[in-house]
Order: sequence, then structure tokens, then C-alpha cells
Amino acid sequence: MNFCKNYPLPDWTLGFEHRKSLASQLPYEEYTGPMEKSASDTNDYRLIRLPNNLVVMCVQDTETETAAATLSVDVGSNMDPVELQGLAHFLEHMLFMKDCIDRELCAVDSEFKGLESSEYWRLHQIECKLFSSGHPYSKFKIGNIKTLQQGAKDHGLDLHKELLKFYNKYYSSDIMKLVVYGNHTLDQLVEWAASKFSNVKSRGDSVQRIVDHPVSAEFLGKAVYYETVNDTHTMSIYFPVPDVKAMYRSDPFNYIFHLISHKGHGSITAHLKKKGWATGLSVFTSIGENKGLNEFNIAISATPEGLDRYEDILRVVFAYVQMLVSSGPQEWIQQDVSSMMKIDFNNEDKIDAIPWVTNYAYLIHNEYVAPEHILSKDKAYEMFDFDTILHCLSFISPDNFRVFIGALKHKSVDCSEIEPYFGAAYHVDSLSADLLDELARDDINVDGLSLPEKNAFIPDDLFIKNPNMLGTAVVLRPTLLRLNDSFELWFKQDDQFNTPKGSIYLCIKVPNVNSSPQNWIMSNLYCDMLNSELLEDLYNSTCAERIKAFKVNDMQLSMHMAEYRQKYANIVNDPPSQLCAVYKSYITSTAEWHHQLLASELSKITSAKLQAHVDSLFDVTYTKMCMVGNFDETEALKVADNVQAVIKPTSNLGYSFSKLRSYNIEAGYYVYQMQVPNEDCVNSAVKSHIYCGSATNKREAAILEILEEPVHDGFFAQLRTKHQLGYKVYASTSSYLGGRGELVLLVEGESNPMNVTLHVNKYIHDMQQRLLDMSDEQFTNRVQSLVRLYQERLKNVDQEVNRYLGTVYYEAYDFAYYDEMAKLLQSIEKDELLEFWNKYVNPSTAPAYTRIDVQMWSTKIWKPTVSDFKEYSAKTLALYGCLRSEGNDALDIGKVDEFIKTAIAGHKEQADASDDSGSLIAELKNASLSASEATYTAGESAERATHTATALELAIKDHETFGNYAEVSHTNFATIGMDKTPDGMWLITDYRKFQSTQSIYGSVLPAEVLVPKYSS
Repeated sequence: MNFCKNYPLPDWTLGFEHRKSLASQLPYEEYTGPMEKSASDTNDYRLIRLPNNLVVMCVQDTETETAAATLSVDVGSNMDPVELQGLAHFLEHMLFMKDCIDRELCAVDSEFKGLESSEYWRLHQIECKLFSSGHPYSKFKIGNIKTLQQGAKDHGLDLHKELLKFYNKYYSSDIMKLVVYGNHTLDQLVEWAASKFSNVKSRGDSVQRIVDHPVSAEFLGKAVYYETVNDTHTMSIYFPVPDVKAMYRSDPFNYIFHLISHKGHGSITAHLKKKGWATGLSVFTSIGENKGLNEFNIAISATPEGLDRYEDILRVVFAYVQMLVSSGPQEWIQQDVSSMMKIDFNNEDKIDAIPWVTNYAYLIHNEYVAPEHILSKDKAYEMFDFDTILHCLSFISPDNFRVFIGALKHKSVDCSEIEPYFGAAYHVDSLSADLLDELARDDINVDGLSLPEKNAFIPDDLFIKNPNMLGTAVVLRPTLLRLNDSFELWFKQDDQFNTPKGSIYLCIKVPNVNSSPQNWIMSNLYCDMLNSELLEDLYNSTCAERIKAFKVNDMQLSMHMAEYRQKYANIVNDPPSQLCAVYKSYITSTAEWHHQLLASELSKITSAKLQAHVDSLFDVTYTKMCMVGNFDETEALKVADNVQAVIKPTSNLGYSFSKLRSYNIEAGYYVYQMQVPNEDCVNSAVKSHIYCGSATNKREAAILEILEEPVHDGFFAQLRTKHQLGYKVYASTSSYLGGRGELVLLVEGESNPMNVTLHVNKYIHDMQQRLLDMSDEQFTNRVQSLVRLYQERLKNVDQEVNRYLGTVYYEAYDFAYYDEMAKLLQSIEKDELLEFWNKYVNPSTAPAYTRIDVQMWSTKIWKPTVSDFKEYSAKTLALYGCLRSEGNDALDIGKVDEFIKTAIAGHKEQADASDDSGSLIAELKNASLSASEATYTAGESAERATHTATALELAIKDHETFGNYAEVSHTNFATIGMDKTPDGMWLITDYRKFQSTQSIYGSVLPAEVLVPKYSS
């Protein structure tokens, strides 16, 4: 199924001329022919080919302060040896860590384990299992220790040699594409590309071309039932289709994509929603993305009833497809799509550098794209090909599909087959011959389906309102046109992008949205149901009136409430790191309701209650409106009048709208810990939040930003790369609603959270020396990189309006923030970093050290009881947890604690012997086990044994780096049921009671007095 074979490849020898780089006189070939680009594109391009056949696109953007580069190699998991599945992925890890094979094996394995509950990967691997046996796409792509380390051992292979063999076979310059992007001259970008990449070895065209589709005839006409991790109901209809990547100027499948994904009147989506069978539909294509694997996928978010009636859903889908066939391809539809794409292309927005270079490095691999079309592929469809569209429609047929049906449990199907890598349960059944015959009938019909109407809203007036503004100094703030007790209107006309685009942002603040858990759910139900209702009539002039004239539909309410029940139930399956963030928000935010509380409120909501809530929702409102782009003041004022005519705001003088605020956490070290609800999850997580100054103090905020990158780099290197505590390891900074800044440290992995906490504390201690060792050059480079980011010119209207929205929404009105921060950063001295660190982050020196750790403990590891936390130090708990992970279940925690105390207190020789961790661990085990059990436990993994050795070293050798945190806490939280550890940490047992003891920060102070241009 390859249409491309009938299309000649473009001649990439034409239009290229020999050149030499200016500085080094390095040879290359430069494309000198035309290059189709957007009329709004101000970048300059140079397409070159190095002597080793490596193709490079150089991009000069004189308006950016950012540089980026992407090297794309056309090699992947489909080239993995069968006996070493995951080798390509492993090599990706090893390219920059060539001396760390064992360590990176653990990283790959940790990455795999972090994905074991991923719905996407579980379904994907079932698909692979059901591909033709032996097909390159039937392999396990990610890899783990079993497929790599054990796979090599089982087949008598040397893994390091196999990595080199794979690299030397496939990593050829002939299949590499490079994109470099920056504000440097094209000559300079070419110089760098030629000097750094001309020596990459050419090994010829090593691309593995796959001809046969992995879905053979024997796998069609099947229903594949599979069990999901979450409580969800999904249905995916897969069609193997031909490769049409050569036809990018007409893209016949885009025509089909447009119609099947349409959501207006007469669409599949609208029909399924009205029936109560589905809440959404999406279409995905992988045409040309993976060689030999081209699929058209209709993914349906079904209701429980819809999943039970999946055959009826299939009837709707194929009735719609038959309607497309019988009516024939319509040129006006293609013209509608093409017209919008041309408008978008000719008024294309700039995007950030990294996604730009990533996208184009991948795109250039399409061997059918001519050099002149590199910048316009996928953006300008010029041809209407009736016959080819009709032929492509023949592949969206009842004799060419299989359907995947996912649910937590299936009523009448036993999913007894198990996918070997992710352990996903599934069952394959043949669709009935009668059903397939019915779906294939020419007269299959479902009432209510129709083609979309012609789009009457394709703009024909693309006039720039005020082109004379371009070239003048850019205004860095919007103008406040109107202000009264119920409405404010902000406006800014485009003065920098020169496109006929604009953004209108409308925020209607109402007091009852979040005044209680039930009101919060009802407000969200209203929004979801309104969105569903308006989806069909998005352009209908009556849409605005429906906002207030909304009537509750019982069936739609039932559907959306079922979605919410699933949503709240499924939170327990979130990754541990994500759960850390959820529970941190519960502890410190004044506006978050616990998901279990929300779930309990669902049963109390009725149609009458929801209707009453909606009817009174807009009784008191405050509306914020922001218009930015190709508008003028007259238009902005007219739109504002229309909005107010619909909302009909009433005077609310003296009414105080609640504002989002955060808790001012009292000094102290607090820990909130709980078990990971998903019992199959092997990972735990720790997320530490260390409070650092005030977010409203811009100098302290700037210092914290300077610290973020060096803290993250060292944290990742020490806890992820060196100690292998998890795959997901990062450090970042944050601030919230006028409260305090935060340094956030996260680790997700198999190690026990107390051991991770010791490593976090050790890193905080060691970071002080790293700051002392930071060179002036490193400091200056970090500061200048941040200054450039703050001074970076906005790339499009959306970025501009989003910059204004945050400060308008939270009523800071600080439109000069970016300029002020850029200037402030340049005034900061290097010594201030260490002063800040010692004032807030270093527990040994911080006078009001404030920190909250959220710990999620996997059910697969030993977890201390509350009594253990109260009795034993973090050092003891960490070491004991590591020993238990090795399988030493008979160890006595009390004896481990005595051993540590003895070693610290006076047995100097034992403390010194900690460098010989193996003998000390053996001594520890012998001291802790009874006489009959005093043996070294067999079968320890090298990784876990290493964790134990390091934990022992941290407990004894580095014990002085961990202070007693009791000194900074002056409140006795025991009176509200909290427990204190021997290290002075407070265990939060009930976060609501803890919140009740904390003060709340005031609202953000506005940066200026608001004075409107026009009186209301």
C-alpha cells in the first residue's frame, strides 16, 4: 500500500552549488533555488549539504535572543535486534554517557517502570503484539534490564559491543538532518555546522525501509478487548492505509480527516453525543511518520452505554463514511480547508526556537519533499484530486479495520491473554460476519448525518488596521479603556506582528463558582455542558444568549457526572510525582478541594439543583476583558458593549470578590506522607518545597531564578546520574499569588522516600560549596542568559495577550515586570547567591527555615509506621528501608538504630571504615540479625546494594550535615494530632487542621493606580 512508488523523488542535486565557509574554507554545497515561505516570515534561511551528505538548515532570526539546534537521525526501535529489544533507546541514553552502561541500564529500566501504568504505552504494546509476527514494528521499543542485560546474557552477547555495532551500522551522516537557529549571520551558522559536523562518518544510506504493513489480513475484522488502568471507556477504530507522504500538495487523507473529525451539525461527534454514547471523538493519522506503519485512527471517548453499544457506534461511523463515498469528494470542502491553511500560512506566527528546529529536523527526512517546499509542506494544499480522495476513502472500509475496546473491566469478556512487557490483559474476538456485511452495505444509513455547511466565516478582509504603527517603538502594555464596579476593558492594537490576527480574552468572575465543593462541581458541569451544547453551533449568532439562558439536559448531565466520577476515581492512578503535586496543593492552597470530597458531593447534585445554581450564577459579576491585536478602539468598545448587553451586569459596589491566596506557612520542617494508592506501582516519590523569600520581592525572585539552573544541574547529576535514585529527577522554582518563592526538588523512583530525603539534604549541604566554587564567568553567563530571556521579543499576538492576562487576572497590573527584572538581574552580585542560600535554603544557617516534603510510598516497599517516625531518625529509617529492599525482612530496626548511634557516638574505627561499605554492611547485618539468621542475604541487586552502602555512609560519615529542625519551629502542633520526629520534622496527619493554624497571605498589591481612558 504505497502510493509513493508512482511518484519520482525530487532531484536534490539540482540547485546546489559548491561553496566554502568563510573562516575555515570548509567545503559544502548550498541550495540556491527558490524557497517557498510565508509572506510574514522575516527569517533568513540557508539550506546546505556537507561533504558527508549531512543536510543542514541554517536559520537566522534577527529578533531572537535564543539559539537552538536539533540533530535528527533516521534510526529507531524498528532496527533493534530481536534479542536486544530497546537497544536503539538505550543507545540514545548512552550517546553522552559512554562510560556508564550499568548506570544507564538502570535509568532505562526506571523509565520503563514509570510507564507501566501508562494507558498509551499499554495499548501500544498490545497493538505491537498483534502485528504480524517478526515484523519490525512488533518489537518492544522502550527496553528494560530484562530485554537488554538479560537478553545479552541469554544470547552470549557483550552489550557494550552490541551498542557499538548498532552505532557503527546505523549512525551515518547520510541519514542525519541538522537544523541550527539563532540571531547570528548565516555565514556564522554555516561555519559552525561545517566545522562541527563535517567529520561525522558517512556509512551510506543505512535507513531500514519497510514495505509490508504490520497489520496483515488475518488481524482485520477483529475486536480487541483490553483492560485499562483507569476507570475509562475508550474505542479506537484502526484502518491500515497507504503511504501518501509524496502527495503533500494535495494530502487526500486530510480531506477525510477534516470531515470525520468535524463536530458541527450532522457530524459523527454530534450524533454520538445526542445518543449519549460518547463524550468526544478525535482522529489521528500516522501517515508517513513511521516507515511502513500508516494508520488512520478514529478514537472515541465512550460512555458505559456507548461501549456496550459499540456495534451501533460502528454503524454510525460507517454510515458517515458511506455518505462521503456516495456524495463523492466535494471541491468546495477542499477549498474551505485550503483557504484557511493559506491564510494561516501567509500570516504564520513565529514560534519558540526549540519546537521549530525539532519539527523541521524531522520534516526534512521526508525524501519526497523538494528543497523549495521544506518551509511550506503541510501548510499549503493546492490540488484537489477527486480520484485519489475517493481511492483513499476505500481504505476506510468495513473490510479494512480492527477495533480496540478499552475498559477497567468488561461485562461479558474474559481478558485472559497477557501482553508480556506491561502486563496488560486483553482478548481478541472476531467481529460477526453479519455485522461486517451490514457495515459494508451501500445503503447503510443513519438519520441526522450530513456534510458540514460551507464555512461562511473564512475571512476575506485581511486588512491591517494600522500598518503605520509598525516600525515605531513597541508599547509594552495595554490601555485601560473602561473601568467601573463590574467591568474593566483592556486594549492594545498590534504594533509589532503585522498580521490580521487578534485575541479576545473574557473572564467573568462570579462569587459562587468555588464557594463550596458542590458549587465548584456544578460550575464545572455547567461549563462542560455549555461547551458541548455550543460545539455544534460555534458560529451561530445565538450562542452568546445561551450562556445565561442555559437549560439542564438530564441525559447530558448524567454523561458528564459519570465523567467526573471517573476523573476523581482515576486520580489514584496518577504517577507518584504527580500525586505529590496534588497533595501539596491541598495543603497550601486556599482554593483546592480534595478529590474525595468532590466525589462525595456528586451524588447530591440533581438537575433542579444545577439549574438553580446556573440561574443565579450571574446575579453578581465582575468582568475582565482584554483585546490585543488587529483591532481598533472603536471595535474594542463595541465588543465590550455587546458583552455587557448579554451579561447585564448589576452594580456590585461594596461586594468583595474572593481572590486566590496562599497560606503563609510558619517556620518549620513538615512532612506529609501517604501510600501510593496504585498497588501495582513500584515507584515512590519525594517532592520537597523549601520556601525562599517573598515572591513580591523582585530582587529575591531574581536571585532564586539565577539559582534554578545550577541547582537543577547538580541535583540531576548527583541524584539521577550518580546515585540512580530515579528516572524523574529535577529541581525548579515557583511562586504563588504574592506568597513566598519556592525551591522545588523532586525525585521519583524505586528508592524509599527517607533515603531520597537524606540525599536531598546532603545535596542542599553540598550546594553551599558549589556556590562558593562558582566562577565569575559561570555566574555572568547564567545572569546574561536570563536577561536575554526577559528581553526576548514576543513572537506572536497569543504570547503578548498571555503576558498581559496573568497580571490582569491576579490584579497585579505589573506590565513593566519583564523590563524591571532584566535590569534587576544585571545588578545582582555573585555573593548574593550564597547569602540567599544561607538565609533560606541551608537549614544550618536559615533563621526561619521553612519546608514541606510530600512523600508517596509505594506499596512494594517497607513503609515506617507513625510510631517508627516518632521513635527513629531519618537516617535509621532510610538505611533500614534500603536493607529491607534487599530482602532482609528479619532485620530488627531497633538494632539498626543502635548500630548507627554507636558508630556515630564513639566507635571511630567503624565510622572510618564506612569507606569499606561492604564489610560494614555485613557487620551491620550480623549485629542486627539473630544468631540463627546472621547470614548475608543472597540475590541482592547491585543497584539496591549500592543504595544501602550510600545510605550507611550518609547515616554515619555525613551525619553532621543534617541538623535538628526542631530549633526553627516554635509551635506545638501535637495539640492538633501532629507528631514530631527525632530530627524535629512535624508529620502532617490532617492537612485541614494544619491549615487552620496558618495565616494567609494578603492579596497582591497592584503596581499602579487604575485610571481608565474613558469614563463609563
